[in-house]
Amino acid sequence: MYVKNYVSLEILKERTRSEKNPKVARRIQIIILAIQGYTAPAIARSLSLSRRSCQQSVQRFNQQGLAGLQDQSGRGRKPLLSPEQNQIFKKRLDAGPTDADGVCTFRGEDLRRILENEFGKVCSLGTVYYQLHQMGYVSLTPRPQHRNSDEEAQLDFKKKFPETVQAIAEKYPDKKLRIFFQDEARFGQQGTLTRVWAPQGSRPRAVRQTQYDYLWVIGVVCPETGQAEGLLSPCLNTKMINIFLEQFSETIPVDEHAIVVWDGAGFHRSKALVVPTNMTLIQLPPYSPELNPIENLWHYLKSHFWSNRVYNDFDALMDAAEIAWRKACLDTELMKTVCNTPYAKRATIN
Repeated sequence: MYVKNYVSLEILKERTRSEKNPKVARRIQIIILAIQGYTAPAIARSLSLSRRSCQQSVQRFNQQGLAGLQDQSGRGRKPLLSPEQNQIFKKRLDAGPTDADGVCTFRGEDLRRILENEFGKVCSLGTVYYQLHQMGYVSLTPRPQHRNSDEEAQLDFKKKFPETVQAIAEKYPDKKLRIFFQDEARFGQQGTLTRVWAPQGSRPRAVRQTQYDYLWVIGVVCPETGQAEGLLSPCLNTKMINIFLEQFSETIPVDEHAIVVWDGAGFHRSKALVVPTNMTLIQLPPYSPELNPIENLWHYLKSHFWSNRVYNDFDALMDAAEIAWRKACLDTELMKTVCNTPYAKRATIN
């Protein structure tokens, strides 16, 4: 390759040793090798670069000297949408598909069509995904939401939760408060499937059992300490909840008072319910599982321990439930992560 005689070989070698930018130093090294008679393919093999990049470095040096080897700032990729259009497109995404869209969820092709028809932007699918990435969007599986859930009631509950906790703290000034979340989950032979590693393009198979034995896992977790207590039961009623609360109360230290947050199930509101003196109950708004972090624990147990399996009988279910509880729920650090609850953290008093 032809190299203009801007500077001597000795100066180039000295600049290579003193240059702090490794990319610039590598470009100078390309020029040194080119001056010494090496071809572009030979330099590329020597420095593990492409032949084209070596040729471009020599071309830049021939045009501008050493200044041409410095990093050149580009203008970057031109935005697809203006700031105003970006906000409109964001609202369109957040609102979800309309009847006219004819789909239940947006795919890349649907968004490409919207950008073309509604914004006048003809682009490839790659550009669509790049635009979504720039807006901070990723493809996620939504959490189930009951059709009767009241978002305003949920926001009001979280807003007033610190006041509720403070009022309980004033009733028990000599006690340290611990906030627990309680729930029940059914685990049985009506199995579930979870993700597995498999070769790309394949469709792996897993057994999904469809028999009818099941049991109930009754649990309570403190996101602050990671303490988790559970009870396995063949049935679920007020009597079993009373047994669970009694056993749970025995785990609470004498200098602590437990706040138990749970839903409004019938056996949680029964007149036959017996509440131990060392705990106070707080009821969640109706249809609000997203406010109860122990729901995440049930998802974790199903995806890590209880899916893709066959259970021969009730005893096998009991064994599997106990093993999973011991492996996961006795790990306090894991429970702090799985059941993390920001709105409860803000309400902690002591």
